[in-house]
This record gives sequence, C-alpha cells and structure tokens, in this order.
Amino acid sequence: MIYYELKIACLLKKNLYYTETNEFIGNKINKSMLLDDDLKKEHKKNEYKMYCFNSFFPIEKDKTYSSGKVYMFKLRSLDKLFIDKIKICLKKLKDNDIDILAIEKRKVNMNDFKEFHTITPVIVTVDNKPWIKENGDLEVFISRLQNNLIKKYKKFFNEELELEEYFIEKFTMGKKPLACKYKGKSMLGYKIKFKINDDEVSKKLAYIALAAGLGEKNSSLGAGFCCIKG
Repeated sequence: MIYYELKIACLLKKNLYYTETNEFIGNKINKSMLLDDDLKKEHKKNEYKMYCFNSFFPIEKDKTYSSGKVYMFKLRSLDKLFIDKIKICLKKLKDNDIDILAIEKRKVNMNDFKEFHTITPVIVTVDNKPWIKENGDLEVFISRLQNNLIKKYKKFFNEELELEEYFIEKFTMGKKPLACKYKGKSMLGYKIKFKINDDEVSKKLAYIALAAGLGEKNSSLGAGFCCIKG
C-alpha cells in the first residue's frame, strides 16, 4: 500500500504562537486549492478530504514561530493526483504571511509496522464537543477512531471493511489535552501512542491513519498526524 508525502519549506512572514500554527497551515493549503478548478470543487465538498499535515518544524522552545525564519511541514495523501496538483498550487501561492520556498515529493510504501504515535493531537468529538479523558468513555474514543478510518477507507477504495474487534491492540494517551485554535475557539485533543493487531484489516486502517490522519479535523487542523514508532 502506498501514500504520497510532500515536504514543504516555507518562509514565515508573521509571528505565530504554537496553538495558531495548525489552523494557519490549513488555511494556506485551502487557499492554494482555489488555484486549481478540480481542487476548488473538492474543497467545497462537505466530505472527507483524505489528506493530513503536521505543524512547523523545527519546534520553537519558546512556543513562538518567528517572522523571517524558515520552517518545514509535511503534507500527506492517498491520492497521487491531489498531491501533484497541490504541489503545483502551493508553488503558485502568493500570500502576505508565507512564502513557499521548496517542495520535495516522495512515495511511501507501508511496510509491516505495528507501533505508531501521533505528533499532532488526535481530536474526537462527541455531541459536537471535544472528547475529554476526565469524563470520557475510552471505548467511545477508540470506536470513533475506528469508524472514522473505516469510512475513509470506503470513500477512497470503495470497499467495505469488517472487524470483529478493535484494530488497536493497546494505546497510551497524554495526561493533558492540547489545544489548537480553530475559528476563534480551542479544539482539544490528545497525543497518543498505539499498537495495532496483526490482522490485515487492522493494517489497512493503520495505513489510512498514516496517509489521511487519525480522528477528526485532519485537513483543517492537521490533527492526528501519525508516524511509525522508530
């Protein structure tokens, strides 16, 4: 199974506090999509967008990303056509807050890995509110993650998946929720580490998580951006 990844170097032209960076990047990706007729149509659809991104790196210890400095971020998708188009659009992007300097593309073959971690918070909502560990049901949290991945898989591959148990064998979660600014409010989520079961369906869902993100707000906030534990 294959996904595609862009590594993007950019010059930041305004100061950003770390809680603002994910929405900032998501807005610039959305703006660039308007430069292509097909991506513009996709952007307007109320459905899974099937891509995810991380936040700026290197990480700033003082939690403020500074104007005049160069940062990197990554963008992933299952869809090669989307990746090729968004690469062109990002290069064309004219913006007062950011300059895109360089973009590298790579194709990633998913091997037989079992352990993963997220580098951006995983967001799950219940009754239109962020799921919070202190008063939340862990089974609901895992179930929401799994159902979300199954729906993404069906959308992209047009195939049904059936699981007799949860695809996650075990996981650990950060002690406190992390906040990302979104439309004037704070969206709360948790960084997690997880190990998947050995069956083929669990592996397929882990592949979707790597390529399109775990949980919600993957394309708008880059939430749930996963990496293989190394």
